[in-house]
Amino acid sequence: MQVAPQKSEGIQEDVWIPTACDMCYNACSVKVHKVNGVAIKVEGLPGAPPNYGVICAKGNAGIMNLYNPYRVLKPKIRTNSEKGIGIDPKWRDASWDECLAIITEKLKKIRDDDPRKLIVATFDTYSFGPLTPFLTAFGSPNWTTGPAGYFCGNGVHPVSYTMTGAIDVHPDLQYSNYCVHFGNQFGFVGNSNAMPITTEMARARIRGLKLVVVDPVLSYAASQADEWIPIKPGTDTALALGAINLLINEYKIYDAEYLKKWTNAPYLIGPDGRYARQSQSGKPVIWDPVDKKTKTYNDSTIKDYALEGEHIVNNVKTRPAFEILKDHVRKYSPEHVSELTTIPVETIRRFAKEFGEQARIGSTIEIDGKSLPWRPAVATWYRGVVAHKHAMHNGLAIALLNAVVGAIDVPGGLLNANAAGPFGFPTDGVDGMLEPGNSYSHMRKPLPPQKVKPPETLELVELFPVAVYARAMLWLGILYPEKFKIPYSPEALIVCRTNLLHNTADPQIMGEAMKKIPFIVHMADHLNETSEFADIILPDTHYLERLVPLAMNPYVHFRAVPLPGQDWAFNLQQPVVKAVGEARNWIEVMYDIAERIGILPDLYNILNASANFEDPHKLDPAKKYTWEEICDRWQKSWFGKEHGLDYFKSKGYHTIGKRTVEELYPRAFHKGRIPIYFEHFLNAGEDVREVTQKLGITDWDTSDYSALLDWKPCPSHLETDPEYDLWAVNHKLPFHTFSFSSENSYLSELCEKNAKVYNIAMNPETAKRKGIKDGDSVWIGASSGRKERGTARITEGIHPQVVSIPGVFGRRITGNPEARGKGTHFNSLIEYTFDRMDTVSAALDACVKVKVTRD
Repeated sequence: MQVAPQKSEGIQEDVWIPTACDMCYNACSVKVHKVNGVAIKVEGLPGAPPNYGVICAKGNAGIMNLYNPYRVLKPKIRTNSEKGIGIDPKWRDASWDECLAIITEKLKKIRDDDPRKLIVATFDTYSFGPLTPFLTAFGSPNWTTGPAGYFCGNGVHPVSYTMTGAIDVHPDLQYSNYCVHFGNQFGFVGNSNAMPITTEMARARIRGLKLVVVDPVLSYAASQADEWIPIKPGTDTALALGAINLLINEYKIYDAEYLKKWTNAPYLIGPDGRYARQSQSGKPVIWDPVDKKTKTYNDSTIKDYALEGEHIVNNVKTRPAFEILKDHVRKYSPEHVSELTTIPVETIRRFAKEFGEQARIGSTIEIDGKSLPWRPAVATWYRGVVAHKHAMHNGLAIALLNAVVGAIDVPGGLLNANAAGPFGFPTDGVDGMLEPGNSYSHMRKPLPPQKVKPPETLELVELFPVAVYARAMLWLGILYPEKFKIPYSPEALIVCRTNLLHNTADPQIMGEAMKKIPFIVHMADHLNETSEFADIILPDTHYLERLVPLAMNPYVHFRAVPLPGQDWAFNLQQPVVKAVGEARNWIEVMYDIAERIGILPDLYNILNASANFEDPHKLDPAKKYTWEEICDRWQKSWFGKEHGLDYFKSKGYHTIGKRTVEELYPRAFHKGRIPIYFEHFLNAGEDVREVTQKLGITDWDTSDYSALLDWKPCPSHLETDPEYDLWAVNHKLPFHTFSFSSENSYLSELCEKNAKVYNIAMNPETAKRKGIKDGDSVWIGASSGRKERGTARITEGIHPQVVSIPGVFGRRITGNPEARGKGTHFNSLIEYTFDRMDTVSAALDACVKVKVTRD
């Protein structure tokens, strides 16, 4: 797609400039064609990680947001003191100096009073590194990504950390022959590492990989799969546990050697559910069947590990964790799982057997001179599985399916994103369990569990010892601080690059929470639903107008890590064109505010430490630096004086060597064990119960802090009103990201030409029963009373008990008038209440029971 240059009298400038895309969070390396000061085309940057010259529809369309005539060009101040959904703020234009003076005065008062009263919300992942020092220097722990933490990573990131030591996982498609997607679209321009894994998926399919998709909807991934298994929403865990039952109890297909060496399967468990421990050292013990005696799990004289049998330890009967798991999963018979999931018994049996047989237990492969276990079967999961009440159990169950066949961090299996690399390596920690070796992250690590204490954050994260964050709890902390004994209420919110009103749940509740925050600053390039509650609007830059020193940063994030044969690499985002109007990079504005309120020296000291600035490039707190100088020092500190800002601006990226076999497949190269029996949950749950009871919180559910995994129903599964006979589900589209891409007129045009986007999908059998035809206007009503209008699309590609609402549409306020009101807003149907939270992972349940009627 091209945009005509402004100057018609001739070409005076014709250049290609490297930078990083920002149309999703994957930071693809791109080059932008600029003619006479105008960006006219975006292409992939040849040879540059992570996408190696390939970009998606979103990346191609990026300049349409840049030149959108509805961009915010000037600062604005609210003149209407009344706030609410649909209430006109009555903006007046203002100067930057006026707005910054007001912000400075407000923040100084807050910091002098209680700095925790400031919240900063953003999902600008490229800016997490420079942002967090601001909050630390200010003294506020209340930083949130907002909507991204509601449904997406809650049952993914803590599970990934526990199983691999990394923030995320992905399938090893280069060496896998059988891949199962539970409610996700890896390899179809979705999820993390989108373009590299999509390329890998294409290559794998060509060579014969079988893809199975378990999903209520015939998603883009499912439409390209070898097999689509429609499933009732919220029951994936039952299928995974049912498959584990068949593998270990009936088919006898499991990797005993993997379980013995690299999990806690042989750890002996006492009648109290805890590890049996050696009295002298306190270490967990196993039974050595060769020497016929107990030994500590790491005893160098161990000849073998028992996985079954009864053994006496300290005069108490114990059994290995594996045997306890075997007995536990027997209740997930194919017949019972079929009743829960609606999947036929024969399909469940075939699926489990195929997965086990394709894992080729006992096989090895040689890569770069290293002989490794080869387990070419992998099960993946993401948002579709964990946007439920029992998210932690859901994610762990699918991870456990991989562990049983020995397919975690080995060729062909489920791989760590960035646990092993130049930045660290997994270690064996408490009780021999795997702990991350990479300490640089914006998330908490769930193992060993964090200390439980009365909450000081509005997210109440102190009450979630095995979670990585508690984003969805933020609004409960704001609305009901007295319930959770939070000793303050927020007084200011700074928000940028996240749409809190539209992308979260139940806009009415979000609106009430926003109204409780007296002062809100929204930095934005387009007005959106969140802007309606702001007191000040500051014009933010488009990603082709700003500078970010490390957009792709595999040290901190998971989204662009090297796959087999690829390089560890970093890229930058640089201004390709001059910012329009009075737009400024919001991080530079935050540093300006830091100087005005007197915390810039502290910020510099914290940035030096958190970003590992090295001499002679450390920031001197007695000086002031431009943003370009900070970026230059950051890059030189990490990569040497030859690789500063000028180098990055010229090349666009920097590599530091290929990912080694040990880094890709670290399972055989460290001693940290992964749990199949979650003993550490037991004490964590007791600690949560003790603290919540002392706080007088009587409805905090701790039942999911169990050592063994179970399927449990979502609240909607317990609803019995026959009028509400369907489940509404939401799914991603490969050419949209969150809500902000609906500002893009090019992508909007694509949507108009695609019948799958703005419509509500319904099975023909269901539609016939309800008298609904293709193209009918319909109402979807939730049992909570919430309802949304849409247009029916009748298709066989959906479970009969389900209606499907794609994307994040139904926009009220958007920088693209053509997209306003198009589609249906799924999130408006979600009930945002405490009883629908997973109190282990902090996920919000998005399993919604609805009725559908003709308009």
